[in-house]
Amino acid sequence: MAKRKKLRTWDVIIKRDAAFSKCPNCASHHTLKRSRARNFFENVIKNGTFYKIYRCNNCGWRGFLSTWILTKQSILNLLFYIGFALVIGFVVYNVLGRVIK
Repeated sequence: MAKRKKLRTWDVIIKRDAAFSKCPNCASHHTLKRSRARNFFENVIKNGTFYKIYRCNNCGWRGFLSTWILTKQSILNLLFYIGFALVIGFVVYNVLGRVIK
């Protein structure tokens, strides 16, 4: 049987559902569920960042988990995009410089 190649993603930041992660306190899988914000501070964190509030059904842990992750591949993709933008900017600057003169 032929070995399958892993598809390469060009996403810079990958969105995930933290409910499928393991609990930071008891390390059990698939026990996290979203929890409502209780005060102004939690509302600011929930609405202003990538962190959301979760609660563990197993041990009762409650806290913030990120819904976005950076991987090694996503950092490399980000560096590639920045380098590509710099090269294109340099080319456009030089072409416009010659046209204007």
